[in-house]
Amino acid sequence: MKGLKLESIFTYIGYRAITALSNLLPRGTQYAIAHRMADAHYLFDKRARESVKANLRAILGPDASEESVREQARWVFRSFGMYLCEFLGYRHYGPAFVDAHVTVQGREYLDAALARGKGVIFCSAHYSNWELGATTFAHLGYPVVAITQMHAHSKVNEMFVRQRAVRGVEVVHSDRGAKAALKALRSNKTVAMLGDRTTGGPVVNVKLFGRSTGIPQGPWRMAYTTGATVLPTFIHRRFNNSYTMEISPAITLEQGDRDQAMAVAAQAWANCLEAQLRADPCQWATFTPFWDANGIAGTAGAGQDLLDVGEKVDAAANPPKMSAQDA
Repeated sequence: MKGLKLESIFTYIGYRAITALSNLLPRGTQYAIAHRMADAHYLFDKRARESVKANLRAILGPDASEESVREQARWVFRSFGMYLCEFLGYRHYGPAFVDAHVTVQGREYLDAALARGKGVIFCSAHYSNWELGATTFAHLGYPVVAITQMHAHSKVNEMFVRQRAVRGVEVVHSDRGAKAALKALRSNKTVAMLGDRTTGGPVVNVKLFGRSTGIPQGPWRMAYTTGATVLPTFIHRRFNNSYTMEISPAITLEQGDRDQAMAVAAQAWANCLEAQLRADPCQWATFTPFWDANGIAGTAGAGQDLLDVGEKVDAAANPPKMSAQDA
């Protein structure tokens, strides 16, 4: 217990230090420091390093050289370090940063989906600066409810909630996510979810780079239950450290066989994720094995956990009615 408490203190101090530096130093200096710290992380965290390399081998294929895998693995760590600077440094990365450095493609798909009146689910992944996606939508005037996993360290969790709230993003933790998401969708608002990591709840099986894996059922069961439109949405860093946010054409779930509808929709989203990873796998911040020996998604680590509200959606949408005898 004492060790855990010390770990929590050092984790909190570390994030506080990153926050201070991100708000004080110029962007270029921040990124340079982030790269050096990321290189140290790569060197000393063997488990994360080997996990990243294993994931990259699945993406790059058997012809990729070990040298190429190692170099791209280093950039996975560096990309994540740059993301932390941007997420924690509101002074440099607020609304003015969005206006100057984020280009949005596919906004017409969002407006068309909202015109249906059943709400929108943005389904993204731990790719590039995924937090910037919700920030951008909020800045553009689209109310966003972000369903997030509570951080294991309470002080760090409070810090993360503040960082999102100051950017206009409403945060709901996954233990209360189902009801909050349903309420938002029924009000024709948008809900942001990440779909690439499981947390032990129900999954739907998809093919990613020719290998079977499980991804959370939550977004797909939510969409099936409410009729909301799912928009695959990914933001990626360009060579000049600006961003492009790509909103892909809508995924709608056909009513009928629920499991079949979820499987078809989830595979369509997985195809979008695969396209992003083929274009630049170095921006995928996944530091645990995504495929295990059986081809099923590995368990997420601390800080990588992802929403899975699937098992709660139907209950929240259709609460049991009390009879006179129950009363």
